[in-house]
Formats: sequence, C-alpha cells, structure tokens
Amino acid sequence: MIEHGALPGHLIAAADVLETRFEEVIAAYEERLLAIQSPLLGETKTREQVMAQARSVLAEVTVNLRGREVPPDVQQSAVRLSETIGASRASGSVHAFHSLRAVVAFSEAALSVLVENLPASQTSSIEVAAVAVAIQKSFTERVMRAAMAYADYLLEKAHESHADERRRISRELHDRVAHSIMVAFRSLEIFEMYKTKDLSKAQARLELAKGATQEALEVTRSLSRELRSGSAEEGLEVALTEFLDVNVPPAIRSRASVEGDESLVTPQVRDELFLILREGVRNAVTHSRAGTITIEVAINENQVEAAVEDDGRGFEPGEEATRASGAGLASMKERAALLGGTAGLMSTPGKGTRIEVFLPLLPRSRR
Repeated sequence: MIEHGALPGHLIAAADVLETRFEEVIAAYEERLLAIQSPLLGETKTREQVMAQARSVLAEVTVNLRGREVPPDVQQSAVRLSETIGASRASGSVHAFHSLRAVVAFSEAALSVLVENLPASQTSSIEVAAVAVAIQKSFTERVMRAAMAYADYLLEKAHESHADERRRISRELHDRVAHSIMVAFRSLEIFEMYKTKDLSKAQARLELAKGATQEALEVTRSLSRELRSGSAEEGLEVALTEFLDVNVPPAIRSRASVEGDESLVTPQVRDELFLILREGVRNAVTHSRAGTITIEVAINENQVEAAVEDDGRGFEPGEEATRASGAGLASMKERAALLGGTAGLMSTPGKGTRIEVFLPLLPRSRR
C-alpha cells in the first residue's frame, strides 16, 4: 500500500473530486446511456445492475487513486456482480456490444465531471490521462469477468441446442427407421410362414416388407442429407430451397426468397439462421396441415428479418407450447437469443401461422 503522502497530488485531487461528486458522475453516466438509447436501461433489472456496477466501479476507482487496496469481501462482491451481469445479459439477449458502449459512456461521464472540477493545477493532459487509465483498468476487469460469464452462458446454450438436435435425430432413427426395419423383418418372417401355404398372404407380406424397407431407406437418406446440410455454405437461398425440396411433401407448395446482401451476414450467423428457419418449416409440415409454406428473408446493414409462414389451420393463443413442442419454438428462440435477436410466433385459427425472426447485424457481424 502506498502512503498517502507519497501519492502524486493529482491522484489525490481526482479521488477527492470523484468522491465528493459521486452522484453527479452516476447521473452523468445515466444521461449518456439514455442519449445512446442503450437497451441496458430498458428493463428494471438490467437498469439496477448497470447502476450498481457503476457505483461499485466508481468506489473502487476512488480507493485505487488513493493508493489503497479494495477489501477482499468487496472484491468478491464485485466479481459476483460482474458474473451475474454477464449471464443476465446473455440470457436477456443483450449483446455484449452494448456493455462495451456502456464502458465508454462511464469513462466519458467520470472524466467530464473530473476535468470540470479538478483544480487548475491538476488538469494537465498527462495527469488526466493517468486518472483515465485508473478508471479504464477498474472497468476493464469488470467487463472481462462479465464477458467470461456471458461466453459461458452462450456456450452452454449452444451445447444444449446441439444436444437437442442429436436427440431429435436419435428419435427419428428409433421411431421411423428402426420401426420400419422391424416391420420389414416381421413381414419377412410371416412371408416365410405363408409362402408354401397361402401365396396371396405371403405376397401381401412381401409387399409390406418392400414398402417398409423403402420407407426406412428414404428416411435414412433424408437424415443423411440433413446432417450434410446443417449449414448454408452455398448461400441461404440455395440451402433453404434445397431443404424445402427434400423435406416438404409434394402436396404442399413451398418457396424461399432472400433479399439483400448476404455478405453482410457472417457464416456463423447465417448457419444459425438457417437452422432456425429449418425448424420453423418442420413445425409447419408436422402441425399446420398447410397447402403452402413460404420462407422470406430480408437483409440490410442493421439486421436480418426472416419469416416462415403457412396457410394452415393455425391455433388459439397459448397453444404454441403444445403445437411447437420439443426442439421447436423454444429451440428457435434460444438460437435467436444466442445471436442477440428474437423469434416470435403469431397464429390465427383457420388462417395459418407465422414465425418471425429478427437478428441484429452489429459491427462485429459484418465482413
């Protein structure tokens, strides 16, 4: 610990200003967040977290500027707060980009109050820079903690999504492929029993075995194609059109259209969007009894807007938990949330269902 008298005068003066004008800094910070329309102030919970973090950082900065160490219990409390914020931002679909903008806003607020109130002898650029470094150091450590928690949450959700996909394929193999193979096997056994006794019954069983074998083969091929086409490497429109051709029954009309510059979307975001829309088509095929299914995607510099729409039977509000069970709507919402976006469903009985997806294209998502 540095003795008070050994500290540079401008650090002591800065600590005095920040301490006496504590609430003024906090108010200036909140004004800046409002000015940039930060979503961190959008809900009571996130607003309280943001302001608690700001107060904690400001208190830590004043302690550090005086050359003292933050007590261990206070440090642990700060770590827990940062980790809670990181997980909360991820679960609430608040992109990390907004946390970085908040850091800049806080630094601007603190430094503006500081420069206005430091004695004239303490406002040289070097001295102000030293204080700015102290502020940035404290906030950067918090952001690192929050970023780690944010990443851990996203990795966990990504793992859950992949596990859901594996379970779905496992169910398909068990419920459809294995069932068809068993039907074929039993039919061949019965064929053996009747082939010398009742030719017509034997022939019927042989035809059933052929049909079941053909069904198992087609399902296996379909699953194989899905495993190969889990991404949209050749472009969204190509991938979506191929998916519709393979997975939508011929009796249902289907089409996919993509407008805008796909190069604005990173491969990771593009592939996740493909998986979201793919799940929407599956729900429509399984539940809607539709005559037409369409996919529309519009890309601009700020976001991707996409929709899967059918003209099927629809359903009453509140029924989506039953109609889009398993790895359905919940999976789509989680995948969208991982990208900082949203997925929602609208339906009218007798008129069809529409699933809408909105994904932001922030600077890190552009090529």
